[in-house]
Amino acid sequence: MADAQPLVLIIDDAMPIRVLLRAGLAKAGYRTVEATDGRQGLEQFIAHKPDLVLMDVNMPVMDGFQCCRALREHDAGHLTPVIMLTGSDDLESINHAFDAGASDFIAKPINLPLLTQRIRYALRDAERELTLRRVQQQHDSARMLAGLVYWTYDIKNNSVRWTNHTPQLLPWLTPLPASQEEFVQCVMPADRKRFTDAISGAIQNNVTLDLEVRCTDTAGNEHIVRIVGQRDADNTHLQGALQDLTRQRSLELQANYLNYHDVVTGLPNRKLLLSTLKERLGSAAPQTPQAIVVLEIQRFQAIGNAYGEEVSETLLRLVGNELRRLTGDAALCARLDGAQFAILLAVDTELSPDTLKQSIENRLQALDRAWTIEGKDIFLRFTGGISLVPAFSQLEPLTLLRMAMSAQANAQTGNAAITLDLYKDGLDTSLRKRLRLETDLRRAVENEEFHLVYQPQLDLATQKIVGVEALLRWSPPDRGFVSPAEFVPVLEDIGLITVLGEWILGEACRQQAQWAAQGMVLRMGINLSPMQFQQVNLPLLVESLARNTGAQPGSIELEITESMAMGDPQSTIHQLNQLRDAGFKIAIDDFGIGFSSLEYLLRFPLNTLKIDRAFVNDLARGRRDRAIIRALTSLCFGLGLTTIAEGVETERQRDYLDALGVNEIQGYLLGRPMLPDVLQAFALQHDAVHTQQGGSP
Repeated sequence: MADAQPLVLIIDDAMPIRVLLRAGLAKAGYRTVEATDGRQGLEQFIAHKPDLVLMDVNMPVMDGFQCCRALREHDAGHLTPVIMLTGSDDLESINHAFDAGASDFIAKPINLPLLTQRIRYALRDAERELTLRRVQQQHDSARMLAGLVYWTYDIKNNSVRWTNHTPQLLPWLTPLPASQEEFVQCVMPADRKRFTDAISGAIQNNVTLDLEVRCTDTAGNEHIVRIVGQRDADNTHLQGALQDLTRQRSLELQANYLNYHDVVTGLPNRKLLLSTLKERLGSAAPQTPQAIVVLEIQRFQAIGNAYGEEVSETLLRLVGNELRRLTGDAALCARLDGAQFAILLAVDTELSPDTLKQSIENRLQALDRAWTIEGKDIFLRFTGGISLVPAFSQLEPLTLLRMAMSAQANAQTGNAAITLDLYKDGLDTSLRKRLRLETDLRRAVENEEFHLVYQPQLDLATQKIVGVEALLRWSPPDRGFVSPAEFVPVLEDIGLITVLGEWILGEACRQQAQWAAQGMVLRMGINLSPMQFQQVNLPLLVESLARNTGAQPGSIELEITESMAMGDPQSTIHQLNQLRDAGFKIAIDDFGIGFSSLEYLLRFPLNTLKIDRAFVNDLARGRRDRAIIRALTSLCFGLGLTTIAEGVETERQRDYLDALGVNEIQGYLLGRPMLPDVLQAFALQHDAVHTQQGGSP
C-alpha cells in the first residue's frame, strides 16, 4: 500500500492566499488543513499533527512569530518543518523567523512551483533528520548496553576528552584522566609498559590500538578494560572507545568454572577429569602410571527417598570433601553422575593386582564411618572399580573411564563397607569389542577404507529423481559390512568424525559436480555430525570444498538433526545463516523424534524438512501419524519449505504421502543406497521410463 499523502497546515488570514495554496498543493499531491490566525493554527497543529506548516507572518490574534514559538513547544524535537510566508525579505525579518523556530521562508507573491520544491526538500530533510535521530538513539542504546565510552586524545596538546556519559558508565574512573600521563597512571603498573607501547605505536606508526589492561580505582579495586582506537586522517588526534569488561570476565570465569565443576559438590566434573587425563596421556614428559577409581554410594536413591534431597546433597558434599582429603593434593577427585565419584591418582604398578587393590582400599577406609547430618547417623556402603592407566597409554580417556566403570559394576557388594574390583581383560566383552572397533576405525581412516553410497529422492509431482542423500559405508575385509549405527558413534567418541566428515563433504561435492558435468543435475544431501557443527570455520570449509570441486552451492543440501540444532540454538542459527548466505541449502533431518520445537523451526534458515521414518511406518494404519504429517506439510507449505519423507517402502505409503502434500520421498520403494555409477544409470533409466509414459505417476 502506498504511503499516505503528506499533510500541510496552511495558516494565513487571507482567503485568496489559502485558496491558491490549497489548489496548488492538491495538484502537487498534498493534503491540506487550514487556519485563519495564529491561535487557530496552533489548535489545528495540536489536533492534526501535520507533516509541514506554511504560515504567514502578519496575522491577527497571534502573529506568525508568536505562533511558531508556540508550535515548537508542542513539537518534540522540532522535527516538523515550518516555512514562513512573508512580504518582507529584509535580513531582520529573516533572522526573526529563524529565531522563532522557522525552518525556511519564502517571500510573497508566492511562486507555486518554487514553493512545492521548497516543501519537497523540507519534507525530505525532516525525514532524514528523523532517520538520523533514530539511528543515533539505536547507537546510544547499543553503546549503553555494551558499556562503551568514547575518548579523543589531542596529540599536540596532550589532552584527553571524554563523552558526557562516561561518569555514568564508569563511576569508578574519577577524576577522568585529562592527559596521557593521567591515563597511564590509571593502569596497573604491570600493564603500563604494554599500554604506553600501544599508544606510541598508534601515534607514530598508525597501527590500530586494541588491548586489554587492568586499572585500579581510588579504593584499589581492580577493573579490566578494553581500549581500542586509531589515529585520525589529519594525524592530530587518537580517537577510540573504552569498555569495562570486569563483570564480563568475572562471568566468563564463573561460566568456565561451572562448565568444568559439579554444582553440588564443587568437585571437578567428568569433562575436567577426561580433559586432565588426556593432557597427562599426551604429555611428552616421563609419566607416572595412573589409576582411575570409580566409586559409587550404594542405595543412594533410597537414602534420598528417606531423608530428602537436601540431606542427599549434603551427603554428596561430605563424601566429596573426604575423598579429596584421603587421596591428597596430587590426586584429582571428580563427581560423575548421581552418587558416582572418580579419582585419578598415581599408583605403583610393581605391586601385584591384589596388593594394589588392597592399597587403594586402605586409603579409602576412612569412608567407613557414621555420617551425621541433621542429627541423623547414616552408614554408607561403596563399590568401586579400578582401571590402570599405563604410561604412554594409547587408549582414549573415555575408554579408560569406562573400564573402571565396568569394574565397578562388576564389584559384588558384600559385608565390607568398601568393595573394589580391578578391571581385567575379558571382564566386559562389549568393552573389548569396542576397543577393537576403535583400533580398526583408526586404521580404516588412515587406509581410506570408507566409501559413499547414494540413495535417490523422488519428486512426487514430477515423478523425477531430483536429489540423493550421501551415506557413509565401511566394509572391512575381516568384518564385512558394518552398520553406520555401530561405527559412526565410535568415530564421534574418538574424535575422528571431523577428519572423516571433511572427506565426506569433499567427496560428495566432487560427485555432484561430476554428475552435473555429465548433464545430470541432482541435489546432493550431506549429513553433518555434531562435532563438525561445533567447528567455527565450518562455513568457510564447506565453501572451500565446494569451490575446489566445482560443485554449485545451490545443489548442496546440508542436513542437521533436531538434537544437533537444539544443542545451542543461537550458535546454530548463526552458522546456518552463514551457510545460507553462501548459497547452500539447509535441511533438518529426522524431524519429529527430537525436540520438535516449532519456535526454532520458524527461526532456523531452512529449505527442507525431512520427516522421520517413524511417522511413515504405520502411515496406512495410524490416523495420528497421518494427522501429524498433514500438519507438517501445511506448515512447511506456508513457510516455503520442501518436505521429504524417509523410509518409504510401499506403494500405499507413497500414495498416502502424496495425498497428504509431501513433496518428495526417499526409501527402499524407490531404491536402496547405490554406488555412483549404479545410481546414475538408475536415475537416467527411471526418468526415461517416466518420460515414455507421458509423465503420468
